[in-house]
Amino acid sequence: MKKDITITELDFVRLQNLINAERQSRTVEIRNLEVLGSELRRARRVDSRKITPEFVTMNSALELTDMDSGRLMKLKLVYPKDSNYREGKISVLSPLGSALLGYRVGDKVTFEAPGGLREIRIDKILYQPEANGEFTV
Repeated sequence: MKKDITITELDFVRLQNLINAERQSRTVEIRNLEVLGSELRRARRVDSRKITPEFVTMNSALELTDMDSGRLMKLKLVYPKDSNYREGKISVLSPLGSALLGYRVGDKVTFEAPGGLREIRIDKILYQPEANGEFTV
C-alpha cells in the first residue's frame, strides 16, 4: 500500500492542466499521464501557504539515496519544459518525477525504471518554493 501524499492546491491545478494539455498534444506517453493523474487523485491537497517544508512540491530541489546502489543524487522536480537530465532537472511526467511528488523527507519511494522497480529515499529538501515564500513559481 502506498503512503499518503500531500500536494499544494496550486500544484494540483497546474498539473491537472498539464495532463489535459499533454493528452491533447499527444507528445507524452499516455502511461506517464495516467500515473501522474493517479497520484493527483489520491493526494491530500493543502493551501500553498500551509504546506510544511519537508514535502516535495513542484520546483523543489532534493537530495536522494538510491537504495539499490547507495548512490547519492541531487535533483530538482520540474515541469516538462524545464527538464534537463544533465542538470538534474527531472520532469514530473517521468516515472521518478511523478513518484516523488507529495512525499516527504525520510520516505522511501518505489518507481518503475527502464530496468525494473527502483527504490529511493528522500534524504533532504534543499529548496522548496513555498518554504521560501514563493507561491507562484
